[in-house]
Amino acid sequence: MTAITIPGRILRFLEHHANLGFAGTRSRDLVPYGHRVSGWFVDADGRTITALIAEHFTSHLVESLRDNGELALTVEEFPSHETYQFKGRYRRDRPVQSEDLAVVDRIRERFAKAVRHVFSEAPDLMLKAYIHAPARAVEFEVREIFVQTPGPGAGARLVPPVEVTGA
Repeated sequence: MTAITIPGRILRFLEHHANLGFAGTRSRDLVPYGHRVSGWFVDADGRTITALIAEHFTSHLVESLRDNGELALTVEEFPSHETYQFKGRYRRDRPVQSEDLAVVDRIRERFAKAVRHVFSEAPDLMLKAYIHAPARAVEFEVREIFVQTPGPGAGARLVPPVEVTGA
């Protein structure tokens, strides 16, 4: 499967609404690993996402990616729970750079604002602490996008469209 271009509507979701992320990898023995994501950004090509992974969640990350190259990134907007999953191929990883921290700060602010109405008495610092500082940046080429928003369409592949064959 080849890389796809992320549609504009989903780009806007990632850049302006989404506030939670989680990545999944697996070992060669199919053991799954979860990695909390502190932030993400879409590269200029519109086909590649860089996920910024919190230090505490980097265990087995690079080994799994280098072993099989598969990554699934799930990104959500709380409290609506609008959610998409991006599946693709690992391209490279690197330490976090200073410009990555600005991305995480924007998402941290977005998250704190979104949960403020649920936790109205919680100090801002506590709400913002939920989004951890990143340690590793993982770039991957997006090959499929699925809707994961709870409801009847959950699990459906959006991009590339599913080809319908029939009578």
